Parts: sequence; C-alpha cells; structure tokens
Amino acid sequence: MRFLIGLLLGVAMGAAVGLLVAPQPGSETRRALRDRVRRGGEIDDLCEETV
Repeated sequence: MRFLIGLLLGVAMGAAVGLLVAPQPGSETRRALRDRVRRGGEIDDLCEETV
C-alpha cells in the first residue's frame, strides 16, 4: 500500500514538474490538457456503453 501511495505521488509530482518546464506557453498547455480530459471522458462513456 505504501508503494502505491509513493508511486502515485511520484507520478503527480513528475507531471507537475513536466508542466512547469514545458517548452510551450501555459495557454497551449492548458488547452492540450483540457482536450485530453475531454477525450478521456468520451472514451470512458464509450467503454461504459460497450460493456
């Protein structure tokens, strides 16, 4: 359980650092994240419909 918590914290910290040092402007990064989240929601809906 401790390993899983550490892993999740490490992933979150890595993502945060990656966003901070990204070569593109913040507005483009936010738009890309928003698009990915929207696509993820669509994929979840599709999976629920097919299962």
